[in-house]
Amino acid sequence: MVGVLPEQGPQLGPRRSKRETIHAIQRWLGTGIELLFPIQCVGCGNPGSIWCRECDAALERFSEPFCNACGRALGGWSACPACRRRKPILPVRSYARYSGRLVQAVLHLKYRPDRKLASVMSDWLAGLYRRSEWQASVVVPVPLSRSRFQQRGFNQAELLARALAARLDLPLAAAQLNRVRETRSQVGLDPRERSLNVRGAFAAEPGAFAEQAVLLVDDLYTTGATLGACARAVLADGGGRVFGLTVGRA
Repeated sequence: MVGVLPEQGPQLGPRRSKRETIHAIQRWLGTGIELLFPIQCVGCGNPGSIWCRECDAALERFSEPFCNACGRALGGWSACPACRRRKPILPVRSYARYSGRLVQAVLHLKYRPDRKLASVMSDWLAGLYRRSEWQASVVVPVPLSRSRFQQRGFNQAELLARALAARLDLPLAAAQLNRVRETRSQVGLDPRERSLNVRGAFAAEPGAFAEQAVLLVDDLYTTGATLGACARAVLADGGGRVFGLTVGRA
């Protein structure tokens, strides 16, 4: 009698397989950590939930009117003075000002693969997306450098993008945009230095984004240099349009 092997499901390529293995390990570790340490709010430390109502109420959310380019709150113009001068390559929306308890939340996600917090933040981003007039066809996280990924074992932007793609019922392209050269930390650099630092640092897999409307996702917007460099790589690959969402705006 010939044995029947159990169904294995669709076979993934080596890169995707390794990525999924990492995610499975992270979920397993996360479950063990939760059993040892009860859930606490990352903003204030109170027990019960990963993000409490008090911390949520303390967020400085951005409200309309926005700059139609960078998403900055305006006093009546359609674009802020900075965007009128430099004409950004993509429109961006950010959920809240990077201050107070949001700083603690973003830093928590940057150094811990906390899927519960990523899920909360993806809900914020989904609301921003649905209030926009954007029509994206794929969600793409801003990639980490290889060295930083090896140090942390995960990319916080990918955690956000993965949860957001599920909420919006859109495909996730986590491996099709890559950081092709190491860059300095952007901390402490002025806007011009930031732009030069990331220029040409990203590249798309050939044909990955042809005629696609790409939704880029990152945790923090400072000057827009990194999102802009990613957008240029997508457009150079034949992408149709690019939009950007971030949790915080410095």
